Amino acid sequence: MHSANKPVRRTPRQYRSHLTVEAVLAAVPLVLKRHGAGAMTTNRIAEVAGVSIGSLYQYFPDKQAVFSALHERHVADTRSILERHAAAYKSSSFSAFAVALVEDLLDLHSVDAELHQLIAAATKVGPEHFRAGLQATFAEAIARCGARETDRVLFVLPNLVEGLVHGATMSPLSARDAKGEAVKATLAYLTAHPELG
Repeated sequence: MHSANKPVRRTPRQYRSHLTVEAVLAAVPLVLKRHGAGAMTTNRIAEVAGVSIGSLYQYFPDKQAVFSALHERHVADTRSILERHAAAYKSSSFSAFAVALVEDLLDLHSVDAELHQLIAAATKVGPEHFRAGLQATFAEAIARCGARETDRVLFVLPNLVEGLVHGATMSPLSARDAKGEAVKATLAYLTAHPELG
C-alpha cells in the first residue's frame, strides 16, 4: 500500500518501455562521471538517456524513484552472488568459500563506487539486509562443513565482510589493493577458527 504522498512508479510492460527504463538507469552513472553528483537532475538524466522528460516521468515520478530502482537492482545483484556461492559450496574449504565470496562482492561494489555511494546516501537504506544475507549464507556454509559453536563467527564474519565491502567503495586504495587487503583481513580472522576448515 502506497502513502498518498509517495509517487508510484509505473511498471514497464512493452519492449520499448523496457528500453526507456534501461536507458534512464544507464544514464545515471554517465551523468555522474560527466557532470558530477550536483548536476544529477531528472532533466539531465533524460537528456543523457536520449529520452524526453515526459517519458522519464512515465516510469520515474522523481529522481528518488530512479535511485530506488538502481538500489533494487544492486540488491538483486548482491542476492544473486550470495545465492550462487551458497549453492556452489560443497567441497572447497570454508576459507576458500569465504574468500571467493568476498572477492565477488568487492568486484560488484567496486564497479562505479561513486555511484554506489550516491545511491546509498539518496535511498538512506542501511546495510542491515546485506548483513542478514551474509549471515544466512555463512550459516549455511558452516552447517555444511559440520563446525559447532559458531555463534561468535556468525556475529563477527558478516559484520567484518559488510564493513570491508562497503568500506572499499570509499577507500583511497585501488580496487585491486582494497580487494587484497579485504581478503587478508578475512583470512586473518578465519585463521583464529581452524574448526571451520
